[in-house]
Amino acid sequence: MVLLSPELSKLHAGALMASVAASSGMTVNVFASMGALGQFRRQVVEERRFVVDEVGRELLAKDVPLFHRMLADARDLGDLHVYGCAMAADLMGWRDEDFLDLVEDVIGVAAFFGKSEGAQVITI
Repeated sequence: MVLLSPELSKLHAGALMASVAASSGMTVNVFASMGALGQFRRQVVEERRFVVDEVGRELLAKDVPLFHRMLADARDLGDLHVYGCAMAADLMGWRDEDFLDLVEDVIGVAAFFGKSEGAQVITI
């Protein structure tokens, strides 16, 4: 699964699909790139500085478990891996330690394709 959008509602939808797939026995590789990668930074999550639309505002108001919590829980239940995009991290000057522990590694697109060879890729 490739996450591109920084919008909380889209990250939530991607995390929901990934977590259901992982808990159903599928191997899931999540690649956060472009605007989505910034939402996986510790500071953004701790300060809840998410990019929100109407649905995102409701997710925050109702205090539902957010994308990072769902992905962490799914990783504990199944074969789910989260990777950050090296190009986006380099471009923005983010370092590995800026990201949640949920992000296993920061890798390039070629490495992600290698991990996902033969799999269906969904982009959100």
